[in-house]
Amino acid sequence: MKQNEIETHNIGLVGQAPSRRGDPRKPLAGPNGQKIARLGGMSYEELIACHRKHLNTYRKHGKGKAFDHAKGNVKAAEVLLDWHVERIVLLGKNVARCFGFRDLPFLAEIRIYGRRFLIFPHPSGVNRWWNERRNEQRAREFLQRFLRGESVPTGFRKSGSYG
Repeated sequence: MKQNEIETHNIGLVGQAPSRRGDPRKPLAGPNGQKIARLGGMSYEELIACHRKHLNTYRKHGKGKAFDHAKGNVKAAEVLLDWHVERIVLLGKNVARCFGFRDLPFLAEIRIYGRRFLIFPHPSGVNRWWNERRNEQRAREFLQRFLRGESVPTGFRKSGSYG
């Protein structure tokens, strides 16, 4: 493998649900996926080559409890059983909760189940976390390191059981 090359077959990306313009059959193929590709320093083709899944297959309109955690928990279990990948990016706190990770900050790396997980902020413009410029710079750095198989900076790395 060349330095800085991303081994897409070892990477999974898990989102909440398709965006308004997204296709439910093609997870992260819309604007949110394009943002992840840009931040991750990869081409759109590399992103599409990664394992990808939404935990909910439809998007409810409006605010509130739109995310179905029960369905999300089932889909998260499917990911753990079906995907043979080393690294999984969890896009948003709802997704992280479905994998059993609660009360952890964005950009935390967790090593458990023989895999590495990165809790990454949901890429949509609704997430105010992205409003701070330094957050985007840190997110870009952490995501690129994680995708290349490098560790995130110490202090954000966790291992053990969560719940």
